[in-house]
Amino acid sequence: MTKKKSTKNIIENNSKITSGELNNIPRKVTKFNIAFINIQLFLTFFTLGLFIWYIIDSDMIYSFQLFLGLTLLVMAYNNQFIYRSKKMTAVYASVGFILLILDLIMYIGVHFIGV
Repeated sequence: MTKKKSTKNIIENNSKITSGELNNIPRKVTKFNIAFINIQLFLTFFTLGLFIWYIIDSDMIYSFQLFLGLTLLVMAYNNQFIYRSKKMTAVYASVGFILLILDLIMYIGVHFIGV
């Protein structure tokens, strides 16, 4: 029978922690973490509102795309550092950066070049 390591024993013994055991260690709740979770919540609802507005008025694509990219970047940060769930972090960050770059290209193309 194998003895399961408790998180208290892992921390006290300073033993090597595997990635599976790292997810079991309780995370400290800090004001910084709460702020980023609140930012993600605000951006999610704001992006949803912009999406509804975009359906009605297609000129809102720039704002919608900007806030969708920012929302995905904040989600990637929260997945990596707060939730420690690394499965979708790279996807969120990649899509967020791509959306921000495309938004910048579209904005420059329409407003400065006049395409």
